[in-house]
Amino acid sequence: MAEAKQSIEIQATPKQCLDIISDYECYPEFLKEVSSVTVEKKSGAIAEVTFSLNLIKKFSYTLKMNVKPPTSVTWTFVKGELMKDNKGNWNLEDLGGGLTLATYTIDVSLGLLVPGAISKMLIGSNLPSMLKSFKERIEEKHPKKKK
Repeated sequence: MAEAKQSIEIQATPKQCLDIISDYECYPEFLKEVSSVTVEKKSGAIAEVTFSLNLIKKFSYTLKMNVKPPTSVTWTFVKGELMKDNKGNWNLEDLGGGLTLATYTIDVSLGLLVPGAISKMLIGSNLPSMLKSFKERIEEKHPKKKK
């Protein structure tokens, strides 16, 4: 398993962040590597979601997403190409004044035949740009009101 963890400050409340993070089907609109997202089933806070990505190679995987308002989303692996396991979470810490510290943690186990470049992109090098894209999307959808 390879783990990565990174945080970013977002000018929005934890609830506003959670609203975007849990709107899985909008991901292709602002995450360039995500080509499509399908919510397969949903029951309350739990959803099975299939993500199709294009990172050097096209592949798909399904995660069981669990939204835990107001401060977290966790996931576990259901099935997929290239992966043996994928688990992680978003943790949203209210810093006050409409500011949230969003921490993303992922722990992935990839198949033996997965190219190193895909592994590196999934687990490390893609993470800063992904977090920046979430930050921009959340702040765009929930602009800070000027006094």
